[in-house]
Amino acid sequence: MEINFIAVASLVPMIIGFVYYHPAVLGGPWMKANGFTLESLGKGPNPILYVAALGFSFLLAMFVCVNVTGPGQDVAPDGHSYVTFQHGMVHGIIISLLVVLPILGTMSIFERRGWSWVFTNWGYWLVTLTVMGGIMSAWR
Repeated sequence: MEINFIAVASLVPMIIGFVYYHPAVLGGPWMKANGFTLESLGKGPNPILYVAALGFSFLLAMFVCVNVTGPGQDVAPDGHSYVTFQHGMVHGIIISLLVVLPILGTMSIFERRGWSWVFTNWGYWLVTLTVMGGIMSAWR
């Protein structure tokens, strides 16, 4: 049985999120930027929300896949291979800079959130998209 790299990449946001948003890592600054406390968060979201998050992760993985494995992303005319983890990482960084950061920045302006909110959440997406892109490029 062959494991699909898009399915694996779909798990990356959840796995990284469990670590990144843990109170001992960057969960503290994230809670502060959102006005949350451990008590206000309780036991976490309803399990059905994790299923929805996994569905959104799959959609994101499809978008990253198109950008990383699209036409011309195999071998350059000079023989250089683009099928490497590092190549996918570059795509993930570019997507986080050119797509995610402007979206979060715009949201923060109209929702009156601080820059700590923007950079805490963007950092998560930077790491997540970098790993997703790397997986997709290397494992195709």
